[in-house]
Amino acid sequence: MQWKIREPMPVEFAKSFPEFNRPLLQLFWNRNLRTKESIYKFLNPVLHNLYHPREMLNMEMAVQRINEAIKNNKKIAIYGDYDTDGVCSTTILARTFKILNYHNFDVYIPNRFKGGYGLTKEKIEKMHQRKTQLVITLDCGITDAEEVALAKKLGMEIIIFDHHLIGAHPPETLIVDPWQKDDQYPFKDLVASGISYKLAMFLLETNHHPLKPIFEKQFLDLVAIATIADVAPLIDENRIFVSEGLKQLVKTQNIGLRKLLEIAGLNLKTKLDPYHVGFIIAPRLNAVGRIEHQVDNNFEETDYSFELLMTENENEAEFLAQKVNNLNLERQNKVQEIYDHIKKELSQQSQPDKIICLGNPHWSKGVVGIVAGKLKDEFGRPVFIYSEGKEISTGSARSVNGFNLVELIERHRDLFIEAGGHRLAAGFSLKNENLERFKEMLQKESAQIRDEDLIPKLIIDTTLDPDEITPQFLEIFYRLEPFGRENPEPVFLMSDVIVSDVRIVGNGGNHIKFSAQKKNRYFNVISFNNAEQLKFLTSGTKADIVFSLTTDEWGGQQFLEFQLLGIKEK
Repeated sequence: MQWKIREPMPVEFAKSFPEFNRPLLQLFWNRNLRTKESIYKFLNPVLHNLYHPREMLNMEMAVQRINEAIKNNKKIAIYGDYDTDGVCSTTILARTFKILNYHNFDVYIPNRFKGGYGLTKEKIEKMHQRKTQLVITLDCGITDAEEVALAKKLGMEIIIFDHHLIGAHPPETLIVDPWQKDDQYPFKDLVASGISYKLAMFLLETNHHPLKPIFEKQFLDLVAIATIADVAPLIDENRIFVSEGLKQLVKTQNIGLRKLLEIAGLNLKTKLDPYHVGFIIAPRLNAVGRIEHQVDNNFEETDYSFELLMTENENEAEFLAQKVNNLNLERQNKVQEIYDHIKKELSQQSQPDKIICLGNPHWSKGVVGIVAGKLKDEFGRPVFIYSEGKEISTGSARSVNGFNLVELIERHRDLFIEAGGHRLAAGFSLKNENLERFKEMLQKESAQIRDEDLIPKLIIDTTLDPDEITPQFLEIFYRLEPFGRENPEPVFLMSDVIVSDVRIVGNGGNHIKFSAQKKNRYFNVISFNNAEQLKFLTSGTKADIVFSLTTDEWGGQQFLEFQLLGIKEK
């Protein structure tokens, strides 16, 4: 593991803000917070700093069309997606229609295993049979030009609300997507639930609903969950959504969500953070779309996660929360089974290839993305995992900095039936007859990956001296939360500490705690799942340590704790 410390801030910047100490200023600099306005706005993520929905291209026209449809009692279809963001965005709009006392609408959540992502001709035919007049897509639709054309031919109006990048030939219909060429909206990185929230608030505003201020807060839990689940950058509006949404989540008014939190073992009396959402809540909501299962006829067009978030019935909420939780357990088992199989295969190699690429007919396409992510984290290299069907293979890729998946896909577009995503995460499908060409292509592309790119790096924000850990420093530091993409948890280096009071902790004896002393101050340090590697530590050891700052709770009080990320004996 290489340690790499970020470039120090300029002296002039440090002089400009005497009210903050050096490590705080370095954290601001690293996060591109270079002005007083940007610093104070970042430290105070409040709802009134959200932009008005009408600033988004076509939003005003879309709201006008939806209001007309409601006024004329037209049949509306809300068409979402099967992931957490799709389900949350669909829930927000469906709940808004009910708040407006409008019930003439259907909801469609596609099935990954029966038709796949986005609009399908089969579902369009079904909506037509149901006499649908207006289709509203959420978190999908921007790539479905043919399907949109069919719907319009059958007499349906379509409004697309999406947050994905727009291709060269978007559907010919009304689109609300901040990535549109002429859209001047100040923040592009909203997830679909953020856009659905904007739509919902604008609908309540234009209908002069007296309880808008209440729902403005109540829907934030869903937006926060979706924003974290989609690994969106936690800056600007997303920072506000997640900061305020996590507060709302603890006191959520959503019965289904509350039951899910309870069954997941989360204590609603304590603070929830992005970890709880990203690793406990979102995977459960996501599991429904990842596992192929028999669907109850009542939920044929939607899914259990959506119905869980919509229900107002305590007993139904309990049943659905248990169902979702069980599917998540099944998802975990499938992931572990594939992961163990691949680990065994890779252990037979002296060293994994620079790009790991593996597939199997028995691997579920619903979970290969999770497996790819786990392998990428462990081996520190790009990973492509696919499920091999009879004629078509469907897979997911996860990558590391320096190897751009979008660019790779564009260079070899002819290989794929479908492919797309982001720089570090993508999905793809291709004909089995092209699998060998696909593997050869990855082998050639791996030549651009340098050996040094595969060495794990621990990026350090700044040094931290005991004298700099003051009450004022900690008060401002905690206001940098919530941490996530583009606002990562700060990483500090403290040099020349003396280790003492080393002890093994945890039921399995896997964790280690010790005290780090410097300048007559003692700090509690914990390292998780690392007891074996740190058995060299004894009282009196002198070392440099790299850590993040956390708090430990004991006897109703909170104490500062260092979570160890790296150590070098002196």
